[in-house]
Amino acid sequence: MLKMGFRIIMPLLFLVGTSSFAQEDIYSHGLETGIGARAIGMGGAYSAVGEDYSATFWNPAALAQIRRFELTGGLSHFTRKNDASFGNVAIQSDETFTKLTDLGIVYPVPTYRGSLVFAFGYNRVRAYDANMEFSYFDATPGDSVEYKWREQDLGTMNLWNASAAVDVSPQFSVGLGLNFWSGGSDYSFSTRETDIYNIWFEDEWRNDQSINSDFSAFNMNLGALFRVNNQLRLAVNMVTPKTLTVTEEWSEKELTIDDDGYSEIGYSDNGDFEYKLRTPFSFTLGAAYNLAGMMLSGQMEFNDWQQLRFESEPPIAETTREQANDFIHENYRSTTRVRLGAEFTLPGMGTQLRVGYLLDPSVYEAAESDEDRKIYSFGLGFLLDKQLKLDLAYQFGEWTRYSIDPFGADANSRVTNLQEDIKYRQLFATLSY
Repeated sequence: MLKMGFRIIMPLLFLVGTSSFAQEDIYSHGLETGIGARAIGMGGAYSAVGEDYSATFWNPAALAQIRRFELTGGLSHFTRKNDASFGNVAIQSDETFTKLTDLGIVYPVPTYRGSLVFAFGYNRVRAYDANMEFSYFDATPGDSVEYKWREQDLGTMNLWNASAAVDVSPQFSVGLGLNFWSGGSDYSFSTRETDIYNIWFEDEWRNDQSINSDFSAFNMNLGALFRVNNQLRLAVNMVTPKTLTVTEEWSEKELTIDDDGYSEIGYSDNGDFEYKLRTPFSFTLGAAYNLAGMMLSGQMEFNDWQQLRFESEPPIAETTREQANDFIHENYRSTTRVRLGAEFTLPGMGTQLRVGYLLDPSVYEAAESDEDRKIYSFGLGFLLDKQLKLDLAYQFGEWTRYSIDPFGADANSRVTNLQEDIKYRQLFATLSY
């Protein structure tokens, strides 16, 4: 059986000869922005802040600070530009996406002292939306055709969350989150060869490949928040491993169109496959300091990606689970994701100004420094009335992606490498009642 893989785990170099689909780990592909415009405006440095529903994602223990009922919802608008280049050939492609980011409710239970808070909601925490276009004219005698490639991925990783937090002492809170993960991806990759000078009997040949993936999992968040004094808070959060069950339906079709406009399907195949992938523990340490209306916050998130494991046969033809796991161990690395943020409350206005920074390192051992994602953010928060608050955030950043022999035998392997310079822009809005 032919096994075709969603962009799950291996770089293309490893897969030449097994599948022409681009393969990539779901934890390096896409960007994990998190939720909540206030948090995102502060670069996601929110585990020691967490004074709203978004604490269900950043640190459930911080929910214990909430003293009133809250209903919240958020949207985002995402722009992604990809400048793909090889030699002196460069092609730009743009895509935009608008999506719901979160919808949740927070309910503080009335208590005589301390705090007991429950929260429930839906969070979209990582987007897989991606795009790439490239073209190349092969002027070699006996060929002389134009090649065009187009890649598109539409997908998200989501979770339904139920969280609770309690004060175990006047200064110390703990929290627990139950995460029911879901999501999917609609991935397509097309190759076209066009006889632009009308040399051949065939006007166009094309190959279309697609993979529709769905995945599900369960895990937990365990968090703690220590209020050292009125100014300083310290936070720790642990996310347990989750075993993703991934179900894929794939198809591949070749089509030839002759000079008279008649088309013929030369090859067609499809199938399905299911596999399991287990993620490592994730640990976060955070701190926040608030003085005279200025809050400074930071956090570090540690992940050992060498512990990523297939728990079933991988979606890669002629590759065993042991081979795939050995490859992960040899080519992946531990990373520390760094987030920094600041928030200033304008005196007498109730308006908050925010700035943030995120360093999201590549999971690959041999990655270049410009493959690490460096994301900057600005934010604004203000009251619309006594009960309604609007938070806005704007995130932007750039990074590079390198591919060796990106299209395999296409273009007679003359496109030996590809550099993709990716520019990311995203606007977030969260409305809270």
